[in-house]
Amino acid sequence: MQPGPAFHIKLYTSAELLSQPWLPDLTSMVNASYRVSHTSKIKFPEDKIRLSSDSQLSKEIGPDGFTAVALVDSGPDHKPEVIGTASLKKWTDDGLWEPCNEAGNDIDSVVAELADEVNEDMDHVLEKHACLGDYEVAVVALPPDPRYRGRGIAGHLVRACEEEVLRRHRVEDRHLSSPVRIMIRVAKEDTGAYWLKQGFSILGSRKCAIGVWNALEEFTMWAMIFIVLMYLLL
Repeated sequence: MQPGPAFHIKLYTSAELLSQPWLPDLTSMVNASYRVSHTSKIKFPEDKIRLSSDSQLSKEIGPDGFTAVALVDSGPDHKPEVIGTASLKKWTDDGLWEPCNEAGNDIDSVVAELADEVNEDMDHVLEKHACLGDYEVAVVALPPDPRYRGRGIAGHLVRACEEEVLRRHRVEDRHLSSPVRIMIRVAKEDTGAYWLKQGFSILGSRKCAIGVWNALEEFTMWAMIFIVLMYLLL
């Protein structure tokens, strides 16, 4: 396989993203990526759209989020080519996850119920069904082009986001022992195995009905976590 073109990664806040000349290209790339990536394991509509407008990604990540974009220079008189993106936004959790074992299998409901009855601390019981985190990885996408697949670009983009979170925490003078909890929500049957290989661990799961994420069939959603330590920047 021939190596693809050289690329560099830049970070943008939600406000900065809106002013980039290649933003429509990023929107088109994300939608093309999701149409290809989300068809092999779980059935989705062939016309599935992840971003309905050029401003949607900026709105999703919010003022505290940011986006990493992989770019290939096209010369001084041309805008760069967008060949990948990953974003981080503040994690929000509804606390409705089912507890999982390390293999990602749901804990038997009868066993879980008995455990809840023994434990009289309601706060502790509720915490078992919550997945606590700090940031969430969102909208990771590469073009449906063999030149860019299998090169580790997605991993580089996610790492760039993690490093930016750590940099921000250092600026805020956070204690070095304070970990940053990076979360991601994935369809187990679709990309669960990939994110396990990237070092994420499973915190919880839930059964999702037809229509969630526009899926045409039921699937299992995993909440996954990756712990990043402050001292890794030193």
